Formats: sequence, C-alpha cells, structure tokens
Amino acid sequence: MKKLGYWWSEQTEPHDLVFEVVEHLTDNQGYHSTNNINHARLYGNISYRDLGSGNLVQRAKTSAKNRVTLNIIQSMCDTVTARVAKAKPMATYLTTGGDWAMQRKAKSLTKFTAGQFYGSKIYEVAPRVFLDACVFGTGVMKIFEHDGEITCERVFPDEIVVDDLEARYGNPRQMFQRKIVDKQVLASLFPEFADEIRDASPVEDNDSIYKASEQVECIEAWHLPSSKGAKDGRHVITIENATLMDDSWERDEFPFAFIRWTNRLLGFWGQGLAEQLTGIQVEINRLLRNIQQQMHLATPKVFVESGSKISKAHINNEIWGVIEYAGTPPQFFVPKTVSGEIFTHLDRLFNRAYEIAGVSQLAAGAKKPAGLESGVALREFQDIESERFLMVAKAYEQLFLDAAAQMVDIAREVSERGDEFEVISHGDDDIEKIKWSDIDLDRDEYVMKVYPTSLLPTTPAAKLQKVIEMLQAGMISQQEAKALLDYPDLESVNSMATASQELFNMIIERILDKGIYQSPEPYMNLSMGIGMMQSAYLRAKINQVPEVRLDLFRRFIEDSIGMLAKMQAAAQQPAPMPMGAMGPGPDAPQQGAPPAAMPDEVAAAEAAAAPIPTA
Repeated sequence: MKKLGYWWSEQTEPHDLVFEVVEHLTDNQGYHSTNNINHARLYGNISYRDLGSGNLVQRAKTSAKNRVTLNIIQSMCDTVTARVAKAKPMATYLTTGGDWAMQRKAKSLTKFTAGQFYGSKIYEVAPRVFLDACVFGTGVMKIFEHDGEITCERVFPDEIVVDDLEARYGNPRQMFQRKIVDKQVLASLFPEFADEIRDASPVEDNDSIYKASEQVECIEAWHLPSSKGAKDGRHVITIENATLMDDSWERDEFPFAFIRWTNRLLGFWGQGLAEQLTGIQVEINRLLRNIQQQMHLATPKVFVESGSKISKAHINNEIWGVIEYAGTPPQFFVPKTVSGEIFTHLDRLFNRAYEIAGVSQLAAGAKKPAGLESGVALREFQDIESERFLMVAKAYEQLFLDAAAQMVDIAREVSERGDEFEVISHGDDDIEKIKWSDIDLDRDEYVMKVYPTSLLPTTPAAKLQKVIEMLQAGMISQQEAKALLDYPDLESVNSMATASQELFNMIIERILDKGIYQSPEPYMNLSMGIGMMQSAYLRAKINQVPEVRLDLFRRFIEDSIGMLAKMQAAAQQPAPMPMGAMGPGPDAPQQGAPPAAMPDEVAAAEAAAAPIPTA
C-alpha cells in the first residue's frame, strides 16, 4: 500500500499532496459513492450519474418513462421529514453557578443564537439536511463565515471525504470537502490567484453540448489540533495547481453539523431509511414490471381459421352483431389475468415497508384514523407514532445544538480579530441589536440545551384538549390558556386578554436588563402587577441582582400600594347630594377620572401592604 505524507505538517504548499490523498481515498472507498447514487436513484426514479466531484447529471431511462411505479422510499422519506423536520428547535443557555450578570449574558446569548438562526436561514436548510439523512444515511450542514456573516449551507454527503480507517470509531482527525466551483466566482474570492485559477483544468462533462461556464474542482481540507492548545491544526483551500488559502485551525471540531438516520456499529457514515428499504423497493419494482407486462398481454384474442373468409370488420363491439363465416367458426379467447398471489405478495411487501419505517399509511396519506374524533384519542395516536422517531428527533435537535456551538465559535473568532460582530434579534414585541462583546462567555461557563418551539399537539382538537387538561389541573391560568390557543380567529381576543400580563412582563424585563423604571398607572391591573412584581423581586433577590435594580421593584410595589390606597379612599367617600339646579360640587368625580377600586383590588392592596424586606 502506498504511504502518503502528512499534508498538514508540510512546510511547503500542500495542494499536490492534498489532491493525491483525496484521490487515493476516493478510489479505495468508492463503495460509499456507489451506494449514494443507488439510493438517489431509488428515491427520485431518476438515474444519477454522479453526485460528487463531477457535474450533477440526471439521466432518465427511456425504458422507464412509461413504467408503473410504487415509490415507497420517497413516500417514507418525505413523510418522516414532514413529521420530524417541522419542528424549529431553539438553543437556550444556562449558566453553571454564575451570578446575575452571567445569567443576563446567558439570556442575551440565547437571543443572539435565535437571531442568528433566523438570519442564517437554518430552518430552511435543516429539513433538506434531514432528508439527506433519510436517503443517504448522513446529512451534512456547513456553518461558516462569508462576507462578515454566518452562513448555513447544505452539503452533499458525497462531497465529504474521510479516511475510513481513521474514522473507524466515528471521530476522524482530518476531513476534506470536494466542491465544483465556477472559475469566475473563485477568482473573485482569491484575486491574487486569478492566473492559477484560469490555468486550472476544468471539470469536463462529455454529455453537455453547451457550457455556460467553466467549473474547477476545489478541495477544502481540515486537520484538527492534536490536543487542546496545540498549534498543529491546519485549514487549507486548494486547486490542483495552487494553494489558495493556508491557515491554522484551533477549533476541536470541523465546521460541519452532522445528522444520521441510524448509526452503524462502526464507521463514520450512517445508515439511511432508503438503504433499509432497498430490498423491498427492488422487489416491488420487479413485481410491478411483471404485473404490467402480464396485464398488457392479457387482452382478448380471436382465433380465425385460415381460409374461413371471415371479415375482420365484422368482429366489433356491436350488440347482436352478425359474423359470417365459412368452415370453422371463430373462437374467442380471454387469457387469465395476474394471479391473486402476486397481488397478495405485493401488499405484504408494501405493509412490511411501512412497519420498518415506523410510518402509518394514514400518516403518509395525511389522513386521520376513522373514528378518532376526540383530542385525547388523536393525541394518543400521534404519541404512539412519535415514539418510533424519538431517537431521530433527538438527533435533529442535536443538529441545531451543534450548529449553535459553531456559530458561537465563529462570532468569538471574528471578535478576536478586532471586528465587532452583532446580530439582529427579533423578539415578540421589539427588535434588538446584540453585540458579541456584550455577551461573550467561555464554553465552561454555560450549559446549552434545546427546547422545541411548541410542546402542544398540532391538531386543533388535540391542542384544545391538552390546554383544557392543563387548565383543570391548575398548571396554567385562564389568561395563559388563551395565549396557548393561538387560533387565527382568537388572535385579537388573546392580545386583549393577555395585555396586562404582557405589560408587567415588559416592565420587569426593562428593570432587569436596562434598569429603567416605569411608574404604575391607575388604569393598570395593579393587584396583578403587585403580585408579579413581588415574585420577580424575590427571584431577583435569589439571583443576586444589584441593589439599585431591587430598589426599582420595591419602588413600583410601594407606588402601586399607595395608588390603590388612594383609590380605596375615593371609593369610601359619601355620594354627592343631588345637584338639581346647582352645578357639581368640588368633591364630585371629574369626567374621565380613573374608576374606583374594585373590592378585589382593595383586598389585594391590603394583603400587599406588608413591608417588603430590604437589603
């Protein structure tokens, strides 16, 4: 076996050695590309010639144009993708033993990541990456910096090259990406190598008649540091005749996030749903071809003796038609159609495929089972189906965690270069610009977790039933229940019903984040505000919030209690005498004055009049 040198330790330009290593690995690991091509053919009913280094060419076989197909692989992969990849996981950051300042940084870091997720369009890229995992076994997402912004990109699995021996346990130390790039685009990125890029050999496609551009093969290579803090990590971008970029690599992971449908016992690549169903799909295709051929041959025939002088025009569909003949009469023959055993075998394979995938035929057809009308029944049915995809759903969430970690590392690297990196975060009520310098945390200072966008069922009946159960159990209030039922026709009602709660939450956030005080108003639900402010005050006390901001909580509570006391006193004043011809007295309430306090508000004010402990 030929022994190749260590390209990452060479002092000279490594492009020759990088291309030699990649070519050697590709030639000796061609089975991987062959399997991917076969699975792509089965999924798309199209013959793909190449998925990797060459142009992506589709060849539709002439013999297959009119062929009856029953593509269970495409149906299964699309159904699972729609089921799992509809979620929009969010990464949240929790500090490990941090003070209030670190906790606020962690909260802002969560907003930073959420804004980066939407800015990089990760929720558009991730479902396509998940579909790649279903078809090819492994889905690949690349996270990198481009023009000062963090970008997410879907990568064909065939573009990634690793050493199977080095990646025996799934953790290779070097990785390559082969990509076809337009020469003009590459020259604009590396103008100092414009001559070398122009002289590089273009990728040829003998089947193409017209070439709109010249493509060149570009290889990007990474080698991870041997240990934390080691300086032997390397990152290069090469073409066949030049090294376009040569830099160090200090991160302990590659700039990719991977997801696998099923992990194999050994090796780097996963096993896809298409591979699990390949045998059944091939057998179904064979049966369908035989059935189609037999059905075409099973047409009625008429046997006419030679010399019987029977006119073919008399053999037609006319009722009570007359056929004249001489000699032997014509014989009509209807051959037998396809045997029922073949259809039984076909149905057995069809059902077996759904059992392997864990997908119900009703889910594949976007139908609900007959007789399941209640929210509880629908939710139980969905939960049973969801258990089959629990592991792959966790893998999909981990994809976002890995992407978030990559984004944080990139933002830190940009900031260390002296460039200010900032992200626009879109909140529920406002837009906030977050700078990395304000939220910089080391990895050992926080724990990153993921939570789904919605923990409620998706169907209206099941969602309503779940909210009712939570309301009856006392887990949520009526206002929170209305907020959870975000039906379009209830949107305006929800916004009005939850206005008080949202207002006090905004005041609390302003006190904690910016130290801004907002005075209570008589038109507020002050009894609710006092309770929420007391809870927020105690939580801030536990989190060691600075005393200057605790004073703002105490000030708001005291101002609210005083305002309720005045409203109580006004309510206890005797009613004014009938005015008759006289005008209103000086003590009469003015038009537009705040309403008198209700009994529940007075009781809340009396209960809240207890002194608040101060530091």
